[in-house]
Amino acid sequence: MVELAVASGVPLHAMTVLVIPRHEDKVPLDEHPATLEWLCELAVAGACLCLHGFTHRMAERTGNPWRWVWGQAFARGQGEFYLISAADAKRRLDAGRAIIERAGLSGDMHGFVPPAWLLSSAARRVVEQAGFAFHEELSGIVVAESGLLARRLIGFGSLGTFERGATVAHAWLQSKRRPADTRLAIHPADMNCAASTKAVRRTLRRLLPGLTPMSYTAYLRRCELAGAKHRVAAN
Repeated sequence: MVELAVASGVPLHAMTVLVIPRHEDKVPLDEHPATLEWLCELAVAGACLCLHGFTHRMAERTGNPWRWVWGQAFARGQGEFYLISAADAKRRLDAGRAIIERAGLSGDMHGFVPPAWLLSSAARRVVEQAGFAFHEELSGIVVAESGLLARRLIGFGSLGTFERGATVAHAWLQSKRRPADTRLAIHPADMNCAASTKAVRRTLRRLLPGLTPMSYTAYLRRCELAGAKHRVAAN
């Protein structure tokens, strides 16, 4: 995934990498030296690291059938923070941060991206109070002072034929539109699918001539500077 992006013209310092502390509730990050070494190398190279849930697994039950169906149909059972209470959200954040701290990556973890970009109302309140510089949802990057930024999203899914075809078509349509601040999301599973990999390369070829690749932290710094200049001019 990283190799494909670099080969397509995206430098490491322009990447945002999502980190799951205990993926699928198996080996915690601080006990997996190879992954930890790789993340440290990315951080040193300037990549932006973001906490990406705790296990990535969605709660098994909910009292709201529609939300459950949406969580399964869209998130494929991976919307960990979509159906949970405030107490559970805090427990998962605390557990994830504890692993990140033991791994020595606390200073490199800048924001929070919930799995499948989905948050329950209770989880959203917990995340907003957790002290992250920003968090991300389907609708954009959320910063307290600025609201929603980079609303356009191009993402890929490779867990089934329909999902793969739909996301490839969506990527084609979005990349043909007039250039605008765009979040491009690539998952490791996409690299196991030839059609998705081809679509990622094609999307990058279309986006890069009109847009400058940036990590989330670099993008938000640019937005902050632009806002500061605007305020100075207004004064």
